[in-house]
This record gives sequence, structure tokens and C-alpha cells, in this order.
Amino acid sequence: MKHALIKLENISINFNDRNILENFSLEILKGEKILITGSSGKGKTTLLKALLGFKQIKMGEIYIKNQLLTEDNISQIRNDITYLPQNIPFRNLNIKSLISEILSYDTNLNISLTDEKITELLQEFSLDSSIILKKFNDLSGGEKQRFAFIIAIILDRDIWIFDEITSSLDQEMKEKIILYIKNTNKTVIIVSHDTVKAFEMFRRIEL
Repeated sequence: MKHALIKLENISINFNDRNILENFSLEILKGEKILITGSSGKGKTTLLKALLGFKQIKMGEIYIKNQLLTEDNISQIRNDITYLPQNIPFRNLNIKSLISEILSYDTNLNISLTDEKITELLQEFSLDSSIILKKFNDLSGGEKQRFAFIIAIILDRDIWIFDEITSSLDQEMKEKIILYIKNTNKTVIIVSHDTVKAFEMFRRIEL
């Protein structure tokens, strides 16, 4: 019998004095791919933030890797998660410096990354190698999303939590990234309004 890597038990969440999730439960197995859909205001992004400890739940419990999510252990648990929000909060450095800064964090010091690997990843997602000298804020929306996804690949954490990370991409690149996600061994939770054929292989949760 498989055990859930992520488990939400009867959680309730308020937002602006309004109950947007009530007695919501969900179990996600290791390696499972989850697509969360629903109209605006249904709590999709708020649910992701609750999983990361950025939003307090009113009732219920959240377990990640068999650990009850608490204020005491949330920082440790986040080390196993890559979170990409709708607006990527990277500093406005050139891309090469930004990569170096991200890899300098204590949790990332064990990552070995060559210039050749960076070039390979840029090419795989149709980014010219010259982008390495551009500042993050000078990138287009689609370039920012592709670069952020490359960072997720580099960090290689067990759990990926993504919020509308393909919204600025053309259809071909949307399909490529979602198919790439499907073929990884990661446990993935993604919020998206996009119509992507590869999403047919995800478990859909509608809020």
C-alpha cells in the first residue's frame, strides 16, 4: 500500500474574512502529478501558499513527508520544495549572477553545475545563450517563465509547486514543459488555466 507524500486533512482557509476552502482533504502520492483548476477566487493560489506555510489554515492539518506542518519545521520542509509563483520574485541581476546567487544558498551548496549544462538547458527550452548576460527584469514574460523552470530543474528538489508557470508561453512551449514535468519523478502540484494536451495525464482537482 502506497503512503501519501502530501496529505491535507479537513483543512479550512479564510481569505478576506471569507471561507474559500472548507473541510478540504487531499492525498498525493510520491511522483504523482496534480492539476488544480477552478474559477478565480476559489482558493487555488491560497491552497498552494498554505502548503508552503505562507498562509495559515483555520482548521485541519497538513502533512508533508509524514511530518505535520508547523511553524517549527516549515523552513526545513521548504528545503524539499521548489515553488514558482505567478510573479517570479527573482532579484534583478543578470542571469549568470542570478544562477550563482541561487547556488550559493546553504541548501544548494551540494549542486554541481557546469556552463555546458546551463547552455544545454537554455537550448532545450529555446533560450539563446546570450540571455545569460541580460538582467532578469529585461526578459519577456515567457523568457522569465522558462528560466524559472530551468532553475527548478537545476535545484532538483523532490516536490514542485507551480502557479500558472506557462501562462506567457506559446502553445508548443506549454506542451513541452508540461510533458517534461509529466516525465519526471517529481511530485508536482500545478495551478493552471491553460489548455494543454499533456495535462490529460495529470490528476485533476477542481476547486
